Amino acid sequence: MNTLFSGDGLFFALRNKVVCDADGQCVGKMFRSSDGLKSFQETETRVIIPEAGKVDNGSSGEWSGLFFHRTVVELRDGSLLATMYGNFEQDTIVPTNPRSKSETKYKLRTFVVRSTDRGQTWRYWSTVAVPNPKVVDDSEGFNEWSIARLADGRLFGVIRTGHYTPLVVTWSADDGKTWTKPIAPAGLTPGGDPYVILLKDGRLALSYGEIVQPKGPREDYWKEYNQRADQRRRCVLAIDADGSGREWVGHTVADYGVRSAYATIFEVERNTIVYQADLDVWRIGLPPKR
Repeated sequence: MNTLFSGDGLFFALRNKVVCDADGQCVGKMFRSSDGLKSFQETETRVIIPEAGKVDNGSSGEWSGLFFHRTVVELRDGSLLATMYGNFEQDTIVPTNPRSKSETKYKLRTFVVRSTDRGQTWRYWSTVAVPNPKVVDDSEGFNEWSIARLADGRLFGVIRTGHYTPLVVTWSADDGKTWTKPIAPAGLTPGGDPYVILLKDGRLALSYGEIVQPKGPREDYWKEYNQRADQRRRCVLAIDADGSGREWVGHTVADYGVRSAYATIFEVERNTIVYQADLDVWRIGLPPKR
């Protein structure tokens, strides 16, 4: 449960996977508290998404279906917007390389859902990024991602495309109804599970994990690839100085090692970030914004 919301006397955590019927009615689980975290109730949450068609929920051990991931933001009208990814019925592009095939059954899309009843029911709002069947690449499509609201009011998203393909970013100026075409910004390396936050001074901070990248052409790498390839990962903290999300400077928090490097960050006070990954926690002081 890594999709959390806290605000206005309400806290809830959403289980990542929802299970869908053929008519687009999907059911998930949530833990919910309305008394300042003194008690929790485990309840159902529903996602209504007929636009997805007949969702392949996958069999045991398969990473297939629809998933909440990371972020819930409150919109200007008081409704909530949550990040999700997965496969609609028409999303049947099979990844081309063995590593991506081991990660996902089909290339994935990112989308958002909206709730007007404080998280109990969600409805499809928009697709953010979807693989193009005419483009052959070695990505996983678009999957793990998070969003933050920029100082200028726009929503900003950072999306994983694979262990060996770039992180991409996108913007929305209308509370998530439409999104710009994803681009790979300056300064970001390939990475998993990006988590972005807006700092108090208007800068953006981003955590993610990067696996050891292959040397030489990736076409040759895949021909000789096996699961015993170097799986070490490093923890990265990237900062965007002007808060636009277009240019980043990355810093290694923990060098390559045996870890998932799936990180979460919090700004605990001005210019101070707590960075957590696996069972490790770092307190990081940032230089003041220039």
